[in-house]
Amino acid sequence: MAVILTVGFIRFSFDGLREAIIHGGLGHLELMPAATAGPGGPDRSAPPALADWPRVREAAESMPHVLAAGAAVYLTGMASKDDRSSAFVGVALEPDRERKMNLEVKIRGGANLSDSAPPVGEDEVLLGVTLAQSLGAVPGDVVTITAMTANGTLNALDVRVAGLVTTGLQELDARLLKTHLATGERLLGTDRVSSIVIGLDDTARTQEVGDALALRLRSASSAPLVLTDWRARAPFYGQVRALYAGVFWFLGGIVFVLVCLATSNTLLMSVMERVREFGTLLAIGTGRGQVALMVVLEALWLGVVGALVGDALAAVLVMAINAGGIEMPPPPGAAAGFPLQLAVHPGDFVAVVGLMVAVLAVAAIFPTLRTIRLRIVDALGHV
Repeated sequence: MAVILTVGFIRFSFDGLREAIIHGGLGHLELMPAATAGPGGPDRSAPPALADWPRVREAAESMPHVLAAGAAVYLTGMASKDDRSSAFVGVALEPDRERKMNLEVKIRGGANLSDSAPPVGEDEVLLGVTLAQSLGAVPGDVVTITAMTANGTLNALDVRVAGLVTTGLQELDARLLKTHLATGERLLGTDRVSSIVIGLDDTARTQEVGDALALRLRSASSAPLVLTDWRARAPFYGQVRALYAGVFWFLGGIVFVLVCLATSNTLLMSVMERVREFGTLLAIGTGRGQVALMVVLEALWLGVVGALVGDALAAVLVMAINAGGIEMPPPPGAAAGFPLQLAVHPGDFVAVVGLMVAVLAVAAIFPTLRTIRLRIVDALGHV
């Protein structure tokens, strides 16, 4: 039971972190010009360099399992309101395609960006909640955003705050700015984009779609492109997974040893209480191998029955916990908690049965050896 609950929580943590990374704005795949590609994604300080992006986007969206592909322009600059100003790190995107990719936008006030491109002079932005607080801005206010254009000159736009958003990370909320692709192009004075973000219908198909897309895009763009998946752009996911896996295997090894010792002691006590019985069996001609087999089968039977009972209890607890609406506290650096769910697969229950049988088989080694070494005379006189 404990093994299933632990595995369910760890898998939920891994799956939740993975999907939060992908649907938090990263997407499954990202296409960028080779000239601005960095080790973990595009160089956000470089000017947009992808010129023929509509054709590239069309080629990407024609692939199976691709929900949508959206252009993105990365922005850095200053946001000002009255006598307050703060640096921002932003992205200009296509809200309609972002919605098709199921990328989450957690609105904490106001409204989301409109799907259609805003007319000149009616540009809108979404501000991170902490950035908005530092500027003293609320939905409906006008702020001025300033950035360097693609030609190296300074440009500024007056934009209306459409809404406030949060990523769940306080540090990111203190710098986050999102706006429409048309606004980003006006601010930077270019019709090029930084990259194209691609969303899939199934995370498990990321490698498959990425390989097929790389082949197709060789003829879809005049400039060399680099295709990266979400793992390459979120290396901390692998680090967190490795840390959790190491802790799990270490604690699992300790539990395995403790269970082996406990069950071995129980089986040994059972053997010692039945020494005269085993002595009688040996005296009437029963082979030592048959007597030893009795002990082993008893251990395996205990393992199977114990595992099945544990599976049943675990299934009940998993359903109760998933339906209980238990709220977990915010992780380090996060601003909001999350509902506790246990991600348990049917194969986990089968694996636990096999694990318990293996544990009992190991635990039965010493009691079995003790049985084989019994002397008939001593066993019959055992008290």
